[in-house]
Amino acid sequence: MAAGFLVLLLAGLCQGSFGLGYKKYPPFSWAAFWGVYCLLCIVVSAGVTWILAPGLWQVIGAQESGYWFLPLFCGALWGLSAIGFSKGISMIGMSMVYGISMGISTVVGSVLPMVVNREFPQGSSFAAFLAELLLTVVGVVLVTIAGVRRDGGVGKAKFGVVLAIFSGLGSGAMNLGFSYSQRISDAFTGLGYSQTAVSAGKWLPVLVGGCLAGALWCAGELTKRKEWKTLTDQGAAKRVGVLFGVSLIWYAALLLYGLSVSMLGNIGSTVGWILFNALALVISVGWGLWSGEWKDSGENRRLLFAGCGVLILSWIFTVMV
Repeated sequence: MAAGFLVLLLAGLCQGSFGLGYKKYPPFSWAAFWGVYCLLCIVVSAGVTWILAPGLWQVIGAQESGYWFLPLFCGALWGLSAIGFSKGISMIGMSMVYGISMGISTVVGSVLPMVVNREFPQGSSFAAFLAELLLTVVGVVLVTIAGVRRDGGVGKAKFGVVLAIFSGLGSGAMNLGFSYSQRISDAFTGLGYSQTAVSAGKWLPVLVGGCLAGALWCAGELTKRKEWKTLTDQGAAKRVGVLFGVSLIWYAALLLYGLSVSMLGNIGSTVGWILFNALALVISVGWGLWSGEWKDSGENRRLLFAGCGVLILSWIFTVMV
């Protein structure tokens, strides 16, 4: 289990870092930036899965069409909400968006799989799960309050907050789609593929559904705003290169999370999701401090540190579940 937590730590490091690539997008328009990113994410996720599991299409073809609805739907919901995540960072900053989004994602993404799969921790393990979940939410609230105060109140950045909330709901649904893809996991395992390949296979329908939804939305925006020409502006190739790197870090976070779920056993998709989001939030706060988002924040920065301290405290209960 210790190895599982180490993999989860690496996943959280990647998850808390990829948002750095969202802070700038010229020479692209925002829709061009996000559309290219979505397409690159499809290429990366499908390519890695095919490399790890050459029998991918055999597994896909063996599932009835109705099976794909929930993973694809959860993915599409996440894909649209991820647009809000990206736009929110440019409006209210990396720390604040991560705080709001991951707080909601933590609750939705950890509780929904338990309800759908009817698998709940028992006795003292359930009490430890509730304690970890409660402390995580408290920590996220403190981080969010610090961000709101830093930016002069909610009114100043109201729409950015709304986008961050929507992002959290979609991210939580994403974990539900991943958890539901157990039959893909079983099929890959039966074919003798590695646990890394199993993780890639479970994520694939969710990620393809989400990235296709995002790419289609961006295509509509590019057409409506007549911004297709920004794809050929000077510096476009360099921006594509940066986005490819970001897509690799983002996908690594999810692949490692999926691998840690299999290593942690029954608690993986619930407690693992809580810890994954908490780790990512702490890492993102560190990046926010490094990039100057909290410069001269004084009391608000102390509140930020208190929130991170509560998040770290919540990790103690992870080993008790």
